[in-house]
Amino acid sequence: MAFMADSSWLCVKIVRLIQTVAWLLTYVLEKGLVMYGKQIYEKRRKNVSESDGIIHRRRTITNAGEKLRMVFPETLYDVMLFGKQLSDNGPCVGYRPSKDAAYVYLSYEQLLKRSRDFGAGLLTLGGHVGSGSLVGLFAKNCVEWTMVEYGCLAYGMVTAPLYDSLGSESCFQVTEFYEIQVMVCGGDSHIKTLTGNGQLPASLRTIITIDPLPEDRVVEIESLGVKVLTVAAVEEMGRANPRPVSPSKPDDLATLIFTSGTTGMAKGVMLTHREFVACLKSLMTTFMPIRFSPDDTALGFLPLPHIFERIVEKIIHLHGGKVGYLSGDITSLFKDAKDVQPTFFPFAPRLMCRIHDQIETDINRSAWRYFVAKIALAFKKLEMQSGVFRNNSVWDWLLFKRYQAMLGGKIRVGLTGSAATDGEVLNFTRAVFGCYIFEAYGQSEACGPITCTPYGEVSADHVGVPFFNVEVKLVDVPEMGYYASDGKGEICSRSPCNMHGYFKMPEKTAETIDKDGWLHTGDIGMWLPNGNLKIFDRKKHVFKLSQGEYLAPERLESAFNRSSLITNIFIDGDSKYPFCVALVYPNYDALGGPKDNPTPEAVKQVIMDELIRIGNESKFKSYEIPKKIFILDEAFSVENGCVTPSQKTQRDGVRTRYRNLIVGLYKETDRGKTGLSGRQYS
Repeated sequence: MAFMADSSWLCVKIVRLIQTVAWLLTYVLEKGLVMYGKQIYEKRRKNVSESDGIIHRRRTITNAGEKLRMVFPETLYDVMLFGKQLSDNGPCVGYRPSKDAAYVYLSYEQLLKRSRDFGAGLLTLGGHVGSGSLVGLFAKNCVEWTMVEYGCLAYGMVTAPLYDSLGSESCFQVTEFYEIQVMVCGGDSHIKTLTGNGQLPASLRTIITIDPLPEDRVVEIESLGVKVLTVAAVEEMGRANPRPVSPSKPDDLATLIFTSGTTGMAKGVMLTHREFVACLKSLMTTFMPIRFSPDDTALGFLPLPHIFERIVEKIIHLHGGKVGYLSGDITSLFKDAKDVQPTFFPFAPRLMCRIHDQIETDINRSAWRYFVAKIALAFKKLEMQSGVFRNNSVWDWLLFKRYQAMLGGKIRVGLTGSAATDGEVLNFTRAVFGCYIFEAYGQSEACGPITCTPYGEVSADHVGVPFFNVEVKLVDVPEMGYYASDGKGEICSRSPCNMHGYFKMPEKTAETIDKDGWLHTGDIGMWLPNGNLKIFDRKKHVFKLSQGEYLAPERLESAFNRSSLITNIFIDGDSKYPFCVALVYPNYDALGGPKDNPTPEAVKQVIMDELIRIGNESKFKSYEIPKKIFILDEAFSVENGCVTPSQKTQRDGVRTRYRNLIVGLYKETDRGKTGLSGRQYS
C-alpha cells in the first residue's frame, strides 16, 4: 500500500513537472516569435503621404486603383445588373422558408422581376418617378427588403429606411418631418412602433406590409385614414400594369441613411448614386489584393438601414455573389452561418468579443487544447506579421477548424467597424479564422469609409490610413487643448463619397461640411509614428466641471471598457460638481460567479478598485476617475434604448432611462455619504 501511495505521489509530481516545462517552453517560444515578428513589422514602410504640415493632411499612397481594372456601374440599380451578368443569373438572395428548412435562393432575374413589379405597383398607387418621392422601409432584413429597395431604384424613387432602436417617438417624428407618405412595414409590430398617441403620422397615406395583417387590424388602421396593402398585392398590381424601367441619374438622390441619434432627432443623410458607387470603388481598391467574385457569399445579419450592411451587400451583388438573410434574431446566427457559409463576414465588435470569449473558454477546458493553442497562436501571429493569412496550416487542422466551423468554415475576408475593437481580440480572431479582417473607421455622412487598416496591418489600437481617394486632416480644438501642429485634433475627411447633406436640414449640413468640402466628424484623433490614425476622444460630448476642467466621457469609457470586469460603463458629469459619476454593468462571469451571488457592496468595491487602477495606469487626472458608481442590473442593449444598432452608447437614452440614479449619486454627496448601494431593477 505504501509503495502504491509513493507511486501515485511520484506520478503527480512527474505530471506537474511536465506541465511546468511545457508552459515554460511555450512561453519562451511565444515571446521569441513575437519579438521576431516585431522586427519584421518595423521594416515595413509607412503607407501615407503628408502635406500641409500645419494641418497634417494625409492621403494613402497607392496605385491599386490602376490595378483594379474593373468597369464600375453608374447607379445602384446597375449594381444588380452587373451581378446578374457576372454570375450568369446565379443565386442572389436567400432565406429559410421555415425554421429547419434549407436556404432557398432567388436568382438575380427573379429578384429583378419582383422589384420591377413592385416598383410599377407603387406607380399604379400614385407614386412618382424621380428622386422627390420618398418610400419608407421599416422591416427586418429579408428578401422583400432588398426587393423593395431595388423596386424603388428601378423607377428613381428614394428609400428612407427606419430601424427599431430609433424608438416609437422618433419613428413617428421622422415619418412626419420627412413627409413620408408610403411606408413598407414588416408586420404589425412595426406599425405599432410608428403609432404615437393612438395616431399614425399625418403624412402617411399607405402602409404596405410584408406579412399580412388580420382583417380586424386592417379595418382598425384604415379607420385612421391610412390604406393597408400587402407587398404581394402591390407586386400583383405591377404585373397587371407594367411600366418601363426608369432608373435615376448618377447625381440623383438614392437613399436616406438616418443617423443613430445619440443626441437629438435623427438626421437623414442624403446619398446620391454617384457617392454610393464611389464608396464601393474606394472600398474595393483599399481591399487590394483581396478580389471578389461570384463565388463570394455573405450572411445578412447587420441592420440593412445602416450604411455598413448596405455596403457589404452591394459589394457582394456587384460581383455576382449571394446573400443569405438571418432566419430569426441574432441567436440564430451560428446556425445560419453554418448553412450560408459566408466568405465575406462583417465582424461587429461586440460579436467578435463574444466569439473570442467562447473560443477561449473552450480552449481553457482542455490542457491539450491550451498547450496547442499557445504555440499555434504564436506561429499564426508570426505569419500574420509577414502578411500571410491562411486557414490550411497544420495548426488549423489540429485545432482551429472546429472554431472556423462556427461561422461556416469558409470566411476568407472580414470587416469590422462601427465601434472600437480591442487589438488583442482582433488579432486573435484573425489568427483563429485564418483571414485578414480589415478594421475601418467611418460615418454615414462619409457614406461609410474614412480610414482602414491596409491589408496585412496587425499593429493594434488604431484605425489605419485613409481609404483610397479619401483625404484626412486634423484641425485645432483649442477648448480641449488639441492642436493639429502637435498631430492631434478633430478628424475631417474629404472625398467623392461624402454625403450630399442632411435632408431638409441646411443649417445642420453647414455645421458638418465646411465651404471647402471637409466633413467634420466630431471625433478627436492623432497621427501615430507609423502613419496610422488613432481615435482617442470625442468633441461633442464634453462636460465642464465646477472647477473649470473639461471632461470627455467617451475617452474615459473607452479606457475603462478594456477591463474584463466591466461589460458596460456610462460616465456623466455636472457643472455643479468637481467630479464625475458612473453607471456600471459588471461582467459577472469574470467576477467569478452568477450575478446573484456577489453582494452589491462587494461588487461595487471591486469595480471601484478596478476604475482606480485603470485610471492610475492611464495617468488620468483625479477628476477623470468616477468618485461615485452605481451597479446596474441589466446590460446596455438596443432593446432598452441604451445603445444604437451600431453598438454606440446612446447617451441621451442612458441619461433619460437612469436620470434618477445619476441625480441620486450627486445627492448622496450633498448629504455627505460615500455613495449609493444596491442594484437597479427596471
